[in-house]
Amino acid sequence: MFSRHFTFSRFLLLLGIVFSCNMEHLTAQPVNASSLTGKVICGYQGWFNCFGDGSPVMSWRHWSPGVYQSNAHKPTPGNVTFEVYPDVTAYAPNQLFQTGLGPLGDGSPARLFSSYPEAVIDLNFSWMEQNGIDGVALQYFITSIFDDVFRVNRDSIAVRVKRQAEAHGRVFYMMYDLSGFPADNFNDLKTNWTNLNNNYHLTDSPAYVHQDGKPVICLWGVGFTHIQGNVAQTLDLINWFKSQGCYVAGGLPTHWRNGVGDSKPDFGSVYQSLDMISPWSVGRFGDIPGADNFRVNQLEPDFAWCNSHNIDYQPVVFPGFAWSNWNGGSRNQIPRDKGNFFWRQAYNIRDLNIPSMYIAMFDEYDEGTAIAPAADSYLKTPVDQYFLTYSADGEYLSSDFYLRLAGKATSMIKNSIPLSASHNVAASAGPVWFRTSLEQNYDAMPTWFNTSAGSGSISGVSGVAPGGIPTCAPSTGVAHVGAGAMLIKGTDNSGAVSRAYYKVFDVNIPVSGDTWLRFWTFPENELGRHISVDLAMTDGSTLRDIGAIDINGVSMHPGADRGVIGQWNENVCRIGTWLQGKTIDRILIGYDYAPETGNFSCYVDDITIFTDADAVGTEIPAVNAVPVLKLMPNPGTPYNSMVTVDWAAQTDDAILRVYDTFGRLYQEQNLKANTTARINTENWPAGTYFFKAESLKSVQSAIWINSR
Repeated sequence: MFSRHFTFSRFLLLLGIVFSCNMEHLTAQPVNASSLTGKVICGYQGWFNCFGDGSPVMSWRHWSPGVYQSNAHKPTPGNVTFEVYPDVTAYAPNQLFQTGLGPLGDGSPARLFSSYPEAVIDLNFSWMEQNGIDGVALQYFITSIFDDVFRVNRDSIAVRVKRQAEAHGRVFYMMYDLSGFPADNFNDLKTNWTNLNNNYHLTDSPAYVHQDGKPVICLWGVGFTHIQGNVAQTLDLINWFKSQGCYVAGGLPTHWRNGVGDSKPDFGSVYQSLDMISPWSVGRFGDIPGADNFRVNQLEPDFAWCNSHNIDYQPVVFPGFAWSNWNGGSRNQIPRDKGNFFWRQAYNIRDLNIPSMYIAMFDEYDEGTAIAPAADSYLKTPVDQYFLTYSADGEYLSSDFYLRLAGKATSMIKNSIPLSASHNVAASAGPVWFRTSLEQNYDAMPTWFNTSAGSGSISGVSGVAPGGIPTCAPSTGVAHVGAGAMLIKGTDNSGAVSRAYYKVFDVNIPVSGDTWLRFWTFPENELGRHISVDLAMTDGSTLRDIGAIDINGVSMHPGADRGVIGQWNENVCRIGTWLQGKTIDRILIGYDYAPETGNFSCYVDDITIFTDADAVGTEIPAVNAVPVLKLMPNPGTPYNSMVTVDWAAQTDDAILRVYDTFGRLYQEQNLKANTTARINTENWPAGTYFFKAESLKSVQSAIWINSR
């Protein structure tokens, strides 16, 4: 937690130097529900339940193998059925339920949301609205219609989806999944559709998607080898929906056109009876070359066939895939490749002028295909159970990255933005701009190892072994959270100039007045206390040389003493005070200390850049608690070597201390109550100085600039 001690950034806020800049989503225009073609639709499960959520199910569902009307088998280590851990930051406390998993890496409890509360569905649809995603196909696993409890639960979700689609200007339609459904019971499916509309009037909703004036229904699983139903039975089902005035889409096997592989060989007449064909592609390829091969072998001939038969075409894209926690298989089985894999699929569709697209899926945390907010790092997953994060491929991606990526892809499909083979979606739009615990397969990992920050960045130092160079690389020797941290170590050989600055992360982070940096250090020796995180800006400036200080008044220059040897020390700085309006180009780690020689060694871990304390689970100190110390003139002028410290309105004595940007004490003297003090700065070098007056009643501080 942040210290409650005085911070120099507070008085700058009082002076009006710092201004905050809020990043806001632009709300998308309402979606026209009169057509399915030309839309980008997400599959929506809405199937997560927790014991105590008030639903008819009354158990843990899809998070773990729950037991009806029991808290037994709640998620615990080794007893989970989902791959990606959701980011639950935006959910209200009454929508979250405690699991049996250990705490998250940041120490917060491992809780999960239930899809049952309507406020959860409201939040999900607000994300779609904010990011310009058209709407959803609500998955309805029809095996549930034989169980009254699960049928009522799913019916409730359908009604809530209807209301929230209307409220947020999105669209929806029903998708029946035929998996595991006996073909002899297809008539029960007809009955269920009739009852849904008689009871809940789904298709009467202005948000329900129509095509050619007909309500859309999708039957997923038509023609798959593992799904029941022969040609006659399946045609009968399709034709019945058509007789009800429906436009019928089919979720088909990948190889439907040739009747091989995952497709039944004799279903050609069934496929031709459909109004729209949407072949399944999840898991059929696993990288960008595979996506390009799929374009040549499937997308192009599929689209041509559909055009020649006057049937609409809706290809499927997915961000990645894995289900090691549920069904075995390797972790991160189909990597997301930092969004590039998803984007390539969307690019291929748009490049072929295919007007529609289906995203699998919005909230499929089970199989690792979700685009909804998810853990961005090890710090947001339970410490005792593996889960996939959005930064697993080694570059930081925020929890909402795939929502923003899907929104941009939607714009490309609709020709609202130019066709582009690569995306320009920012890794983060805040409030967490960067976060890493240096955990392999979870976190952003260094862009560079042991790489100098530039010309002159290493001087007067060597490696621990003679003739070598200092190291700055990941290590598992000591860690604040998890097993990994950065270790910088070497030998200081000069009593004049000693420094070693290494570039570590390549970033592009805009800085507002309310941007903060937090990291932890573990110095192993005295010189290790002169190692710190530094920031290089696109304009060439650095955090260390701009006069920045942390919340305890310690300079952010590594030359300042930092932390206690042999323990983890939290370091927090409101960098926006000094860097507002700039852009962070690189995150550095540096050693810089001239007075002494010897070995230096320090671990650095859990680096976070953020603009919202709630998003990182910490406290922001009050910004108006400390008065400003008055210094005149400020800045100093070339014609006046004296600085006046105004203590005339104070009723108690104080001690005045002045520090330079290296944290070195430049001046110390007593301040008498009801007086002013004059300090001769004639021999002080140009630069930034920190004045701090401490009395029994208050602490007052100010920054003074020596411009001579």
